[in-house]
Parts: sequence; C-alpha cells; structure tokens
Amino acid sequence: MGFNEACSFDLMDVDDEKSLADDVAVDAEGNAYVTDCVGNKIWKVGVDGKFISIIRNPLFTTTQWYKNLVGLNGIVYHQDGFLIAVHTFSGNLLKIDLTKGEEVKLIKVAGGPLTFGDGLELLSPTKLVVAGRPSARLVESSDGWETASVVATFSGPKRRMASAATVKDGKVYLNHLFGLGFPKPKHAIIEAVF
Repeated sequence: MGFNEACSFDLMDVDDEKSLADDVAVDAEGNAYVTDCVGNKIWKVGVDGKFISIIRNPLFTTTQWYKNLVGLNGIVYHQDGFLIAVHTFSGNLLKIDLTKGEEVKLIKVAGGPLTFGDGLELLSPTKLVVAGRPSARLVESSDGWETASVVATFSGPKRRMASAATVKDGKVYLNHLFGLGFPKPKHAIIEAVF
C-alpha cells in the first residue's frame, strides 16, 4: 500500500474543512508532513500511516482572500530539524522548526517573493530550488534559513509551469506538469541549469 492509500482515509476523518493534500516531506524519523493548499495547514502522519496532528499558524494564510486560493504548497525537510514550505499565491517562504515545538517564522527573501512557487527541493543545506513560474528559482541562505536570497533563475518552456524539482547527482530536474502544449500536452522533464 502506498503513502496516499495509507493516509487518505485517516486524513479525511480528522478534518471537516475543505482540504486538498498537495506536497509531502518526510523527517528523519519517517513522519510525513503533508501540505493542504486549500486549508493552509500541514498534516503530520506517522510512519504507520496514522494521523498524528495538524500544524496551523496565522502565517500560513494571507489577509487577501484571493491569495489563499492556492496556499501552502511545496514542502521540504531540512537535516537540521525544520521544514521549509512555500505559500504559492503570496510567495511567502516559511520555516517550521520541529525542534522548537513547530515554531513558524517567515523567511525574509531578498529578490522575492516567490510567487507561484510550487515544488521545493534542497540542492544542499544552504541552497533550495523553488519550482513554479518562472520554471525555477535558486534560493540561498547563510544563516540557517532565517533569511535568504534568490541567487539565480531558470526559465523553461514558456507555456508550462514547473510543479516539482528533483536533485540527482548535483543536477536539478524540473517536472513541467501542466500548460498549453510543448509541443504536445504531456509532461516535460527538463534539466535546470542555473
């Protein structure tokens, strides 16, 4: 049984709000953190697929209602015990410190915001790839992700939006999930060169 099959029933039973599970990150103990891009919360699911808790914070939502149509989206676990998540329509980058009781802070991003950010992937402990529109932005932090800077961008197919990033052997690959052709309406996986 896959992760989605294991947790879908449990997640539906714990929350009566409108929800849409979007992205997932797994911590060092094997717990999964699933973003809800409609309800702007994060579900924590144990290694056995059972619901543990919901992480909520006022920073997960913006004051403009229309910027919450697609909210918390990409998420990644950092080896130092925290999560980094992006809020798609506001472009906010957030740090959720699991070592401090799920404390949430807004990461100040020079060259941001990261509007239309979707999938996240760490290239290194100090470098983060944000897939979206443009296809990808490379964000770097030298202070443990208290602040960060956009240091490079990559523009892929013009009529496509990258929804996920994967790093293999130091190279970044972007999945351009949806868009208008290129030349056919299928997935396009492209190496991002920054």
